[in-house]
Amino acid sequence: MKRRIRFVALPALALVLVFSACLLYEDAQELVTSRDTLSDPIADIVALRGYLFATNEDRSGHAGSQVDLFKFAPADGFPEGRFDMGLNGVGYLAACSDGESIYLQVRGKGQLFKTSPVGELAWTRWDLFPGGYHAACGIAYRDDVDSFVVVYRRPGTATYVTLQYPRDFSSAPDSPRTHELTLFDSPAGILAVTWHNDLIWALGRDAEGHAVVQGFDLDDNTTTRVIQLEDAAACGITALEGALVVAYPDRHFESVME
Repeated sequence: MKRRIRFVALPALALVLVFSACLLYEDAQELVTSRDTLSDPIADIVALRGYLFATNEDRSGHAGSQVDLFKFAPADGFPEGRFDMGLNGVGYLAACSDGESIYLQVRGKGQLFKTSPVGELAWTRWDLFPGGYHAACGIAYRDDVDSFVVVYRRPGTATYVTLQYPRDFSSAPDSPRTHELTLFDSPAGILAVTWHNDLIWALGRDAEGHAVVQGFDLDDNTTTRVIQLEDAAACGITALEGALVVAYPDRHFESVME
């Protein structure tokens, strides 16, 4: 005797409930992408066309785009512009400018970004120098020779290496130069650099935890001046209208040298 297989149509309500359960499951699997850049500290700063620019050091742990480029008037900690960069997981970004675009360097890893003043990414690339032996810790633009200087450190030491690249990093750098900068605390090292008055100016902390700025000559490898800052939280440095300007995580800026 043959058995008949019966197909029973589910009621419309049951179909709706099944579909809703699927949606709830999918919603539960969605990654959190909310943003709260106001609570993030800023990273390094760069001066361009009379303004200061900085990115936020993303602390959300969320997925999706979490990094903005902020535009500040020098005397005001409230941004006049905020531009979504579509980045996540980059942490602290060192910054410099050639007068037209902004160049960003991922601390430690050496990844580089070129962006416009409104956050449009032109390119992303890796600097192949560091390998597993050096950590990226700064980028500066030399207006005297139209080139970029990138700074690396041998982790846990006072040994730094600088390389000089042509504009847009279009070819290999010059031969690396080694510098012994013993002023800065070895575990942390230099945080950011800028070019001003034919010198590299580096921001970091000394062995006692004080924030300091050191100017040194790349060519003859000599220190010219050391500036101790009152606030150890200093996080970025740039040159603006003939002065060195230091930034702090809460978005205030201070001129430290004319």
